[in-house]
Amino acid sequence: MGAAVERSVKTLCGMCSITCGIEVHLKDGVIREVKNPEGHFLKSLCPKLEQGLMEFQYSKERIVNPLKKVNGGWKDISWDEALSIIADKLNATKDKYGPESLVVHLGNPHVFQQTEYIAHRFCDAYGTPNFTTGASYCHFGRVIGNGLTFGYNAFGVFAYPMYKGTKCMMIWGANPNESAEPISGVIPLMRKRKGAKLIIIDPRKIQLAKEADIHAQLRPGTDCALALGLINVIISEDLYDKSFVKNYTVGFDQLIDHVKLFTPEKTEEITWVPANIIREIARTYASSESAAIAQGISLDQSINGIQSSRAVAILIAITGNINNVGGNYYYPSLPGDTLRIPEKVTAKPYCEYPLFTRFVGEIQDTPFAESVLSEKSYPIKALIVQGSNPILTSPNTNNLKKAYEKLDLIVVVDHFMTDTAQFADVILPPTTFLERVDILKVQGRPLIDVRTKVLEPPENCREDWRIWSDLAHKMGYEEYFPWTCVEEVIQSVLKPTGITISQIKENVSGFEFDEVDVGKYPEQGFDTPSGKVEIYSKTMEEHGYSPLPTFEEPAESPISRPDLAEKYPLVLTIGAHVRYYTHSRYRNLPGLRKNMPEPVVQINTKAALARGISDGDKVVVESPRGSIELKASVTDDVMPQVISLLHGWTEANSNLLTDDGPRDPISGFPAFRSLMANVHKR
Repeated sequence: MGAAVERSVKTLCGMCSITCGIEVHLKDGVIREVKNPEGHFLKSLCPKLEQGLMEFQYSKERIVNPLKKVNGGWKDISWDEALSIIADKLNATKDKYGPESLVVHLGNPHVFQQTEYIAHRFCDAYGTPNFTTGASYCHFGRVIGNGLTFGYNAFGVFAYPMYKGTKCMMIWGANPNESAEPISGVIPLMRKRKGAKLIIIDPRKIQLAKEADIHAQLRPGTDCALALGLINVIISEDLYDKSFVKNYTVGFDQLIDHVKLFTPEKTEEITWVPANIIREIARTYASSESAAIAQGISLDQSINGIQSSRAVAILIAITGNINNVGGNYYYPSLPGDTLRIPEKVTAKPYCEYPLFTRFVGEIQDTPFAESVLSEKSYPIKALIVQGSNPILTSPNTNNLKKAYEKLDLIVVVDHFMTDTAQFADVILPPTTFLERVDILKVQGRPLIDVRTKVLEPPENCREDWRIWSDLAHKMGYEEYFPWTCVEEVIQSVLKPTGITISQIKENVSGFEFDEVDVGKYPEQGFDTPSGKVEIYSKTMEEHGYSPLPTFEEPAESPISRPDLAEKYPLVLTIGAHVRYYTHSRYRNLPGLRKNMPEPVVQINTKAALARGISDGDKVVVESPRGSIELKASVTDDVMPQVISLLHGWTEANSNLLTDDGPRDPISGFPAFRSLMANVHKR
């Protein structure tokens, strides 16, 4: 036998969306070790990587051949047969119902990568406007709120917190110790040891809250009211940055009157945060030499999502904490080619959220099930889902299942037989992130990177972008898909920038296409209609929305629905993260599953005692939509009036409890974080 062939490859992790640098050591083509690489600015051997990567890559449950549903079971078929089935069905559907009858939905693994561009291009070639992604539920509430306030093109995505040099850190609705940002969870504590104040705003006493100078436990869904209350204190106590407000903002005079109602006492009544805590947060934040706010998706997922993000953005602006050292900063976006061919699309989308589409460039997914079932706009007959598991991650699962049963064609592209894949007519097997090259936009920096291919895929697994290209060729769209390899696709995306793949690969930490010019404001002004930070947004006004951030009581709460309060007296918040999983992914991996083997509901000690519930008891959580069974985690870390659920569990699907009806009127985001529920012992 010859000597073993060993090699190491530096690449980027894909177990979550943070894309840390990793170095993969192989022996005879098999992964033996994964470690931190030298030189990469972002690196973390988190549990998902250490305990889950090998099991994910080499799982025996992985789908490695195209599958066709036959008599309720699955049959291996060739790629040619699979693509022919899909192409024939899509052509027939288009002829009968029009191109808008197709909806495409992409998940988290493909955000800001070439597959997203290629899939959107396929939709254009087909003629459907109905391209959706996980952006309908995550992150882009902040993008819209910040874009309306500071200007969209001035920001890569939104105003990022700069922990370095800050004197005050406010973590609002985020839990970086457990979410997809393991490194970020350490940074606030490191800064605190250097004298920076740490403020946590969260209904739960997360680990960082136990280390914080101030912890505000607020009623879920009332973030906008709290932000307005903080602004009230800052203005009334003359703590705002007068120079910045005078020179760089519009609408401050209107804001003064607008927030007068939100005294600390009134804000306490709404949010359950004591008035003295509200004053302390406002004074600490506004009087610090520099202060940064790290905003999580909790604020996005309510009917006040955009207005909450607007209020937080205004809080940043009036204290002069935008683009300063230790505050929140912005950077230019990359002017790449989206590969769109919009002239091919003449049909209207199944739903209209104009500001969401303007800022995100796609259609809101939340009304999908409702649109299929009602046919209010037109019949929707076909769905392609790639790298997503909507049955576990989209609101109102019961409604979604009914919608799926009404469709004529469902295609799923995934590595595993997910809850959603079980509804498919055809399943297509993609490569893993270690088996392909990807272009990646790094969040928080003006940086692009290219993921290096580490392994050869199984014979019948194809790159995600190529699946779309092959289907397009099968349907006669060859002229719009001329690429023969992924490098050609990436170079097409990069063409307007003048950057080449070689330039990116030459840099260990990717290619920095611009600088973060902290301490300066755009000479040409902010990218808003007025050229200034828009406290008062005429864009919002023109679209029929309040031009100043306005709090609306959650559609389902003890205040708005007293008729439900007796049966469902608790406020339910869904979507907390744990470090072992990414959304609904990886619960099939034993190495990660052993850390958290089953779903739990967090319930306060007093609330549990009143219901005769002990820690570890099997309980039923019910809402007006349905019920699930799982274990109780009895703790003082959650407010007595609140219960908290994770999402993404087949055994206890939290979206059997959620509703797809109440939505943010601007973004269309569902209210995952503020619902009514009850718990009782099974």
